[in-house]
Amino acid sequence: MSNAKQRQALLALLYEAREQQPKKGWVSQKDMVDALGNCDFALEILAELGQIKRDGFKNRITGQGVLAYENNE
Repeated sequence: MSNAKQRQALLALLYEAREQQPKKGWVSQKDMVDALGNCDFALEILAELGQIKRDGFKNRITGQGVLAYENNE
């Protein structure tokens, strides 16, 4: 899977989690690795772009990430 596709897949996973739990919506890094394999590079890029928020080994999509995901759907 290309890096761009992996970033979109991560945004999709995080989008769904946030949609189900709008005030929380955190996804563990283990769950992301189980779903998509090693995604450290993609997570770093998404964090630098402000599309995800990281808290230790948990991640959630930000408002910017929601817009980016919806624009690329």
